[in-house]
Amino acid sequence: MSDNQQQIRAALSQEHGVLVSPEGIGPAAQGEPKVLITMGSDSDLPLMMKAVDTLRNEFGITCLVQINSVHRDLRTVVGHIDNLPASVQVIIACAGGAAHLPGNIADLRADLPVIGVPRDLGALKGVDALLSMVQMPEGAPVAVMAIGDAGAVNAAIHAAKELAIADPAIKERLLAYAEKRKRRVATQNQTLENKLKNFGA
Repeated sequence: MSDNQQQIRAALSQEHGVLVSPEGIGPAAQGEPKVLITMGSDSDLPLMMKAVDTLRNEFGITCLVQINSVHRDLRTVVGHIDNLPASVQVIIACAGGAAHLPGNIADLRADLPVIGVPRDLGALKGVDALLSMVQMPEGAPVAVMAIGDAGAVNAAIHAAKELAIADPAIKERLLAYAEKRKRRVATQNQTLENKLKNFGA
């Protein structure tokens, strides 16, 4: 392990971030994080694992995962976001309800793109979170994805596209991912006749 990686791991342990890469989680992870995935509570983790897994398994991208709650501990959020590893180039932030986390981060880090994932939560089923993220005032943009699972996966794809601008290897993985989706449609067409017969039986 390089001196730089050791310094990153020490910093992450102090800042309560967990490194995730294709090789593993925490001590088993390798590389420097390019994406921060953050959420207001660990109850958001099942949803955001879809973003984590898409980044590491589809695109080979190492990420940092953190819990940040602007409603419960704003000072810690500021400390975390101000002291991110320099390798982080994109931030994905998930929240439900009032959903201030992505917008606050967009204000704190004017140098980094922020992608918001609204969680399907509470009385309004994520619509409140969606509007909180998408209606940011001029000057603090948040790229907002769909509510729920599709939003988490699309956030990872969008982050990969941001990184692919300067990384040809990620661009190739994005193209391969698109081809895999096309093949899925072709496979469905091959079995369509039998499925139609089953419906008509």
